[in-house]
Amino acid sequence: MVSQLAVLPTLRVRLLGGFGVGRDGDDTEVSDWQRRSAKTLTKLLAAHPRHALHREQILDILWPEADLESALNSFGKALHAARRAIEPELPRRQNSAYLRLDNAMLTLDMEHVAVDADRFERLAQDALRDADVKALESALAAYGGELLPEDRYEDWCAERRSYLTELHIRVLLSLAEALEQRGDRNESADVLREILQKDQTREEVHRRLMQLYAEMGTPDQAVRQFHRCEEVLRRELDLAPQRETVLLYQNILASRIPQRGSAAATVAGRAGPTRRPATELVPDRPFIGRGPLIHHLCQQLTRHDASPGTILISGEAGVGKTRLLEELAREADRRGATVLWGGSGAHAQQFAWGPFAVALEGYAASRPEAGRSELAHRYPQLTRFVPSLGLQRGPVMAVSGASDPQLDLIPAMVRLLTDLSRSQPVLLVVGDLHEADPFTLDLLRYLAQLAVRRPWLIVGAVRTEDIDAATELGRMFEAATRERLCQQIELGCLRRQDCDELVRAADPAGLISPELSDQIYQWSRGNPFFVEELVRELQHEAIQGPELGRPPDGYGSWSLAARVPSRVRALTAMRLARTDETLRCVLGLAAIAPTAEISLAKLRSGAAALEPSVCDAALFSALDQALQMGLLEEHAEGYTFRHPLIRSALSEGLSGHRREQLRAALAT
Repeated sequence: MVSQLAVLPTLRVRLLGGFGVGRDGDDTEVSDWQRRSAKTLTKLLAAHPRHALHREQILDILWPEADLESALNSFGKALHAARRAIEPELPRRQNSAYLRLDNAMLTLDMEHVAVDADRFERLAQDALRDADVKALESALAAYGGELLPEDRYEDWCAERRSYLTELHIRVLLSLAEALEQRGDRNESADVLREILQKDQTREEVHRRLMQLYAEMGTPDQAVRQFHRCEEVLRRELDLAPQRETVLLYQNILASRIPQRGSAAATVAGRAGPTRRPATELVPDRPFIGRGPLIHHLCQQLTRHDASPGTILISGEAGVGKTRLLEELAREADRRGATVLWGGSGAHAQQFAWGPFAVALEGYAASRPEAGRSELAHRYPQLTRFVPSLGLQRGPVMAVSGASDPQLDLIPAMVRLLTDLSRSQPVLLVVGDLHEADPFTLDLLRYLAQLAVRRPWLIVGAVRTEDIDAATELGRMFEAATRERLCQQIELGCLRRQDCDELVRAADPAGLISPELSDQIYQWSRGNPFFVEELVRELQHEAIQGPELGRPPDGYGSWSLAARVPSRVRALTAMRLARTDETLRCVLGLAAIAPTAEISLAKLRSGAAALEPSVCDAALFSALDQALQMGLLEEHAEGYTFRHPLIRSALSEGLSGHRREQLRAALAT
């Protein structure tokens, strides 16, 4: 028996990150427990600091409601099943070398058992005593995660779990301090951020990170950290920051925290804070119905798998693509990401690489002068595209020599994004891609390949009608989606309940009745732009109401029939200006038809009666284009306008002679 024990393999019990039991020399873990109580009994002993419990203690924990005889019977069966699971070759009636029952004490024999939680505890305590970086890192490597996460709500392991979790935090804090003392401030900040990911309510960690940011020469990052701390404490604990934290914040604002080390090294090694594009760009109007999508997009910022790092937001005009990008930028900024805002208007598309140049300029312009100088010296190739960097003086001007700007820009852009993402994720918003120049699309195609495995999220918007497979943009995103480099998200109109909420938010006086709210939904089909314009139109008429003989105290008796807001008419005119004459004639026929739905036969006869006539091939091509643009919808009996407002706007925009021509054609 002694010789058998001498060669007995060690039983290794894993508690951190999930339960598992295996023996040295055997790669497989125990899976045949036969009884759930056998598995729980083994967990109970392994999680107990002394790995020994009296039988009565076990009965009270595992079978508190059973009578003594039933509990003892259950205990015996659980112990037998546990022994058989751990040692299936154990002869009957022979004591286990791992689980011993002596005088009512059940014990794990630690001469032959190793528990990962014990190893972590031992390494952590030694490392905390020595405060050595390597020892602290070794202890952290031994921490596999939360103790028994599958039993998170069991009382018998709660105390041990809390102790080990706190011990892990203490090791991280000690490592952050040790790294800071030896001058590795960026690495120290990384560790502090890791702690906040585990418990964002630790005010002392927020405070240490604020102090570190200020000493590294990025006081604006420190200010942002204070506001995150303030928000978290109020949201999670209903507390205000401690006086010590507030005093530190005030000292940072007053520039009373001396910098330590090179500010230039800070800029190069870790990204400083970005400007707050969303704060400046998001208008003071309600944002409703897109919360889950914003949450999903923010989750993509911190993804850990090799999923697409490029997202295309598509949708019809007025559905809120730009507004979504603005809110995403604001939320990502609030969560600590570096946001590079490439704009969403035509001003960003007027020159090669426009969105990227605008994004870089916004970031560079937000930096202090020393930071801009460091960026210019570190990425000299960018100075020709970024005015704030091109204003710097010194060696950076040497890049003005003849060279291929594309060969210069792309590697520099990649290096900058890589450097920025070392400390926090990067959100790059490139705006309206249907207006993008070929250089922008080429660079975006290249960055999309790199973003799959990097903490970047590149987001752009496009009108659905402009990603047709026949266009260069459409082919690009079809290929990127097929290669799993890009994810396309179609932004739809608001649901009825969200539409009603938007109406209420836009009408704080509460004058719009439920009946009129129903009309708004029917006319807008949930398009946020149309909803807001209809409400604005009603509010404008409310001001003029008394003069027009309308009720001054509400809109309840009014109707939206034939009421098209001016901005909707302008949007419709802009969309039609990009179409050919044939499509405008076909849409005109559908708009002046006496019913909302027009049959294909009626369209064919009307098109043939026009002067000049429209043949079937041209009619079908125009209908395909109208469907692709989201202007018309196809039904079993014919075609209708997707939005009644577009139909009314189109009809109103026809000249008198054109309207008569179309009516005559339909009458034939």
